Amino acid sequence: MTHAARPSRYPLYVLFLLTLLNLLDYVDRYIIASVGSLIRRDFVISDARFGLFGTLFFLVYLITAPVFGYLGDRFPRRAVLALGAIVWSLATAGASLAPTYLFLLLSRGLVGIGEASFGTLSPPFLADYFPVRQRARVMAVFYVTLPAGAALAYLLAGKLGETHGWRFCFMLVGLPGLLLAVPIFFLREPVRGGMEGRETDPAPGLMPGGDEDFSYRKRISHVVASYRELIRSRSYLYTNLGYAALTFAIGGMAFWMPRYLETIKGVSFEESNRLTGSIVALCGFFGTLAGGFAGDLVMRWTRRAYLLLSGLGVLAAIPFALGAIFSPERRVYAPCLGAAIFFLFVNTGLLNAVIVSVSPPRLRSTAVAANIVIIHILGDAPSPYLIGQVSDLSSLQGGILLAVAAMLVSGLLLLWGSRWLPGDLERVAGKSLGSRG
Repeated sequence: MTHAARPSRYPLYVLFLLTLLNLLDYVDRYIIASVGSLIRRDFVISDARFGLFGTLFFLVYLITAPVFGYLGDRFPRRAVLALGAIVWSLATAGASLAPTYLFLLLSRGLVGIGEASFGTLSPPFLADYFPVRQRARVMAVFYVTLPAGAALAYLLAGKLGETHGWRFCFMLVGLPGLLLAVPIFFLREPVRGGMEGRETDPAPGLMPGGDEDFSYRKRISHVVASYRELIRSRSYLYTNLGYAALTFAIGGMAFWMPRYLETIKGVSFEESNRLTGSIVALCGFFGTLAGGFAGDLVMRWTRRAYLLLSGLGVLAAIPFALGAIFSPERRVYAPCLGAAIFFLFVNTGLLNAVIVSVSPPRLRSTAVAANIVIIHILGDAPSPYLIGQVSDLSSLQGGILLAVAAMLVSGLLLLWGSRWLPGDLERVAGKSLGSRG
């Protein structure tokens, strides 16, 4: 069914359903950080070993994402989306039964497999339901679940963690995803590239009726050629690199902030989660939406808008992040933390809109998978562990400063990459290459 034949409200239903599951996805991702102090009461571990929970999750996530990207560009995506929801939901619920540190560590690895499928296929799935001019807003709505999910995880731990224990929190977070997997399985598969005004067929030989002589060796060659085609887009390359540095910063701070408030600022466990959750919910929510809607608005004047706003937002967050780190006064560090989070989340919808919009429709799942690999292997896969290592060697404050340095790198890369965004957007739309803006 083409996009013209779909009921006008159906894309909104798809966006609602995937956004709801994405909310659960991010609650699940941050629940381990929010109940960290409770877990450490049962399992006596160092900061570095606790940081390994985040690192292992993202290592598994980035290793399996290319597999789902490969499948997503060649097979119907709705079944894989539903299967991913089932896997990570069961793994999270199963973590509540963990008798040892190793069991809990392995369960977080399994969560990474399930989330990789959903995280890889959802953005291109949505891109095939909405035109380019609406994608920053659509991605902002979809990814507003990142701060909202993190906030819910912190608030959930603050309200229920002490009274019901961390195991109850894992069970409560894991089970609802199983219910949402059912309607997602029955979603309509959109036409690939339909919103660009043309249909795009999947790779030959990987769908029914394809070329049966498409050998394994040719498939490997095709995959390599696909990644080469993506990397030739300068805006895609710089967006990934800038996004990776930003992910290092956000991932590291999100993982360690409750612990930082407890040990450095002297805030109680319950209060640290409540403070972190409320600030992330409010400032991250409005930052994400503001960035998405502002990006689509500014695109009327310059095609560089998505990356310009992203880079400026990250740079604007730096002085506020330093104020949150060094000030001992709550009336100073709390609003500074809120301002830093607001500016860091301005780019969430913008960067994901760039990833899907500068990639050929037939390679969008592959493009998102490559993005996942890059931002996690360079970003929040190493950052929780590295910050923990610096904390063990010097102080947690010193470890958190690594995140601030990553912000500076991110902002500069995104601003530089904006030079090529107009031409890359025109190329994908099938128009003549424009200037670099």
